[in-house]
Amino acid sequence: MTVRIDLVVSNANILTLEQEQPVAEAMAVSSGRILGIGDNEELAGLARMAQQVLDLRGRTVVPGFIDSHAHLEGLGRRLLNLDLGDATSAEDALSKVRAYVTRIPPGKAVLGFNWDESSWPVRRYLTRRDLDPVAPNNPVVLSRVCGHLYSVNTLALNQLDIDFSHPGVDRDLQTGELTGVLRDVPIDTRPLRSLGEESLLAIRAGSQCAVNLGITSVHENLSRTQLHCLASYLRLWRAGELPIRTYCNLDKDLLAPVVKLGLLSGVGDHIFRIGGVKVFVDGAIGARTAALTQPYPDDSTNSGFFEMTEDEYSSIVETANKLGQQVSTHAIGDAAIALVLRCQERVSGKEVIKRLRHNIIHAEYLTESLLKHVKELDMLLLMQPNFAHRWGLPGGMYDERLGVDRAQQLNNLRRILDTGVRVAFGSDCMPMDPIYGLYSAVVHPNPAIRITVKEALQCYTLDSAYASFEERDKGSLAPGKLADFVVLSENPLSVAPDALGKIKVEQTYVGGTLVSSKG
Repeated sequence: MTVRIDLVVSNANILTLEQEQPVAEAMAVSSGRILGIGDNEELAGLARMAQQVLDLRGRTVVPGFIDSHAHLEGLGRRLLNLDLGDATSAEDALSKVRAYVTRIPPGKAVLGFNWDESSWPVRRYLTRRDLDPVAPNNPVVLSRVCGHLYSVNTLALNQLDIDFSHPGVDRDLQTGELTGVLRDVPIDTRPLRSLGEESLLAIRAGSQCAVNLGITSVHENLSRTQLHCLASYLRLWRAGELPIRTYCNLDKDLLAPVVKLGLLSGVGDHIFRIGGVKVFVDGAIGARTAALTQPYPDDSTNSGFFEMTEDEYSSIVETANKLGQQVSTHAIGDAAIALVLRCQERVSGKEVIKRLRHNIIHAEYLTESLLKHVKELDMLLLMQPNFAHRWGLPGGMYDERLGVDRAQQLNNLRRILDTGVRVAFGSDCMPMDPIYGLYSAVVHPNPAIRITVKEALQCYTLDSAYASFEERDKGSLAPGKLADFVVLSENPLSVAPDALGKIKVEQTYVGGTLVSSKG
């Protein structure tokens, strides 16, 4: 029986991330997987049989990037709605809202995303007093870049089902009036939106953005209000219209209905697969809701808060263990991380943690004692190198929120990797770009935090594949593995560190099929 050769890549600089053969010149693809890899001469016979030969003329190939923490549907919604990521001040953000309102009918919701006051000349949150004049006839919900704080106008406050007794509902200290700032307050914007085809369009838009950036797999995270998004993913998967591999984590509140449908962790295939259960233990540093053992220096009465008690978290972990479900826990502050580690040690133990690959998402404020505990439990960390660079610059948000000394302990990738803890890189879509992530990890303003390019590549590929139990199928380029790869404009191992951020993704292949090309 003759094997069909779909594609042969030749004259390339292939960084396989395999120890036995770290570099190759050519690669053959058959039925979505790598059939052979080696030098041009070794694969010359296969090239003559191939349906297509891709002569890269020395350009660099790396395994497809795997984003271990993404919100693909949310990214798509940002692209389809109002993205405030480039707003340079509160006034600039408000002018963008005002312009957007002129393009939509009265009553239609303004859903904005990605604003970040930490880069503005005056670092303040937007309030309903800001928003009411620019959008008097449209409900406005603006999500901060971290996704843990919302600014809403009076119309939105009146139309949304909000628990006003929640500690994250801000009030004016003098009058007691609502400010329109909501910190980690559960809100459901579905009544303001026309769901219909929205999630399908958003997933398509987010997926295309991801593959354009060289990402071939994502670990998607759906919130408690996004059960309709799961239906959209399943619909696109069945229709063969997902251009990116998706490992889908579900919010703890979705666990019960999904389990009733038989959609346990691992159900699916190499295109779409049900992942683990996502749990929030605390909030975010930018919103001052990450749970700390000591108060925020710029808000001395506030140490953040927990999203749940230790007993509640333990109960979720116990249920997940019985179902064989992986638990991915959002924990940023040192107090939150300590709670997770105590509970996991007591409820799961090292053997179960390793078997189900329970992990901590973000794990930003890791003290020496906490890091030692992480290593003892063999806990996996899903971290975001882009955070370290975006907010870790001198005088940046981390310094402002925590003070210079405490901020030095955040996202210390060098110390974590030297301890032997496995780290998978993701972006949280802030921004999603893995090239920016590589640059952030390698060229950090604090030399003590920097890691090597090779280490950063492994965190974005093999270790992210490990986080979804898929290291045998992807994360490196070797015979038998899925043919997910990216063509880069430069070799990240040979360019100067400062030039890493200028590398361009020229082509992205998923299963040997071209899904994005810059020409």
